[in-house]
Amino acid sequence: MSLGGFQSGFSARKVSRSEVRWGQFLICNHGCEEVIQLISHVSGEVEFELCKIEAERMAHVLLEASKAERS
Repeated sequence: MSLGGFQSGFSARKVSRSEVRWGQFLICNHGCEEVIQLISHVSGEVEFELCKIEAERMAHVLLEASKAERS
């Protein structure tokens, strides 16, 4: 399932854990069955994978960073 893209040249999709490309590097000890993949628009390859919980955490961190004052 494609979830849209970013101007930085990536799109995202959700796949089942059995479909991960880089399973040995997947940081997940939650037992998540869904994985978010970031796909390069240039190569069409999976560049990054996060379990659903870690993807939500990353989204929260990015949103907070966008709201923060510059130091």
